[in-house]
Amino acid sequence: MKLIPTSAVKSLDRGLDILEYVAGCPEPPSFSQLLTSLGIPRSSLFHLLTNLLSRNFLERDPGTERYRLGSGVAQLARKLRKPSLGDRVTPYLRQLSAEVSETCGFYVQAADAVEVVASAISTQALSYTMKVGTKAPLYAMSAGKIMLAESSAEELSGYLARVAFAPVTPHTARSKSRLRKEITEVRASGFAYSREEFTLGITAIATAVRGERNFCGAINLAVPTARFTPARDAEFREALRRTAQAIAKEIDTDP
Repeated sequence: MKLIPTSAVKSLDRGLDILEYVAGCPEPPSFSQLLTSLGIPRSSLFHLLTNLLSRNFLERDPGTERYRLGSGVAQLARKLRKPSLGDRVTPYLRQLSAEVSETCGFYVQAADAVEVVASAISTQALSYTMKVGTKAPLYAMSAGKIMLAESSAEELSGYLARVAFAPVTPHTARSKSRLRKEITEVRASGFAYSREEFTLGITAIATAVRGERNFCGAINLAVPTARFTPARDAEFREALRRTAQAIAKEIDTDP
């Protein structure tokens, strides 16, 4: 193991001390203020400031000769990893799953499919599992039907002209007229269903997540059909509606 010289560590610490001090000052400090407040020897402080200025971590006002943070700090901050969409929606999905005791997911469109971006799995013994990254046909998924309902007339016509229905299950839609009718119903109610059309024994319900600026995706609940009663349908709709609004507010904080 190679040891770092103490002097190098001290220099780094002093440089960080300078940056932290400048960042915390209500007004840009002068050289003498830095000298007094930080207790760094004059010669060392001069060289450290010179290095920080040359790397643009500090700037010096030519009129007052006082110091402020430079563009190099802002550039570093911009390189910080922003939370992914999945990271941001997952807490809301976990809350939704805990509230209704069912599996839920957030989907985005990927060409003629929907893709799972995030999910929260029910802890019940009989539950459905959604894996992040999984894709499925738009016409077979509740979230997919939301995507189609959000499409423009031109986009929907193009999709229906090229789609080739595959019988994922015996209940999967196989006609364009049936799918178009379902999309009309989705637009009227705000909710879409997949009744064992992608997985036998699973009924799913989805709704759109819309921010003030655009359509963000869809959230759904995937429920064993035996538990999908009319009373729970109403409960699921209300829970999805509230969660969609909360996620939309979260996503709308993007610049």
